Amino acid sequence: MFFIVCPTRESMKKNQLPLLFFIIVLVCMTNYSFGQLHRNFPIDSHVGKLTAFSFPEMTIDGENMVMGVGGQIRDTNNLIIFPNMLNKTGTIRYQQDTMGFVHRIWFLTPGEVERAKEEETYQLK
Repeated sequence: MFFIVCPTRESMKKNQLPLLFFIIVLVCMTNYSFGQLHRNFPIDSHVGKLTAFSFPEMTIDGENMVMGVGGQIRDTNNLIIFPNMLNKTGTIRYQQDTMGFVHRIWFLTPGEVERAKEEETYQLK
């Protein structure tokens, strides 16, 4: 005969507590590791300096541009900023659509600015 021994409630609680603690620690560690990944930008994106913004018009590297329909703006944490709520300027990466309108804008972190400068020097060679 085969008997299955069912654990008592108290022994189950004692056995589950370390497992629950391990799962909580694991989840907390993975959240921090995903935050350290670098962002990949499209190949056809350009680096520029956003100096003025009044939705839908903006000035990038001294050139007046217009944001297209459905355009996205992302901050340094990769969170979406609504175009009418944008109140900062800085170094950006931007992508244009087929009509020449600005389609996406990413504000760059200092590390991404250095990487963008390295890419520019590499492309010029």
